[in-house]
Amino acid sequence: MESEVIAALIATPAVLVTAAAGWLAGRAQSHGTYHGAVDAARRAAQSQAYADLFRVTRPFIDLYESAEASLRGAPALGPDVPLPEHFMRRVEEMREVLDSIEHAADMVRLEGPDSLAEIAERLWDNATRLGGRRLNPDMRSVPLLDIYLLHPARSRARHELVDAADRAKQDFQAARRELLPAARKYLNGGPSR
Repeated sequence: MESEVIAALIATPAVLVTAAAGWLAGRAQSHGTYHGAVDAARRAAQSQAYADLFRVTRPFIDLYESAEASLRGAPALGPDVPLPEHFMRRVEEMREVLDSIEHAADMVRLEGPDSLAEIAERLWDNATRLGGRRLNPDMRSVPLLDIYLLHPARSRARHELVDAADRAKQDFQAARRELLPAARKYLNGGPSR
C-alpha cells in the first residue's frame, strides 16, 4: 500500500474525533450562553416582583390606621348615620392598594421560591383580614365597619374583632419586615434554581 494512503487512513479517525470534540464543545458553550441569559432574565423578574410587593405594601397600614381613626372620632354609627367622608376615601384608597398587593403577591408566588411565596401569602392574607375580602369584582367587605357597627352592648364581640385586627396588623408588619432580607438572601446568596 502506498504511504499516502496509509497516512490518510491513519489521519481520518483523528480528524473525526477532533471534529466531534469541537462540535460537543460548541454545543456546551451555546447551552451555557442560553441558560445564562435565561437565568439573568429570571433573576431580574424575581427581583422586580419582590421590589413591587415591598413598594405596594408600604402605604397599606397607614391607610388602615387613618380609616380606623376616622371611625373612632365619628358619632355613633348606625343604619341611618352616614359614614364619615374621610373614612370612605381611606376605604377606597385601601381597595386600590389591596388590588396592587394582590397582583404583586401573585407575581411573587409565581416567581418563587417557596420561602418568599409564603411571605407574599402572609402579606396578602393579613391585608385582606384588615382591608376586606373580595365579595365580587367590584366589592370588598369592610372589616373595620364590623368593629364599629357592633352595638356597644356587644363589647366582647367588638373586643375580639379589635384583637383579631391588631394581630393581623402585627402579622402584616412582621411579614413585610421579613420580605427584603429574605429576597436579598435568595437573590444574592441563595440557590440559583
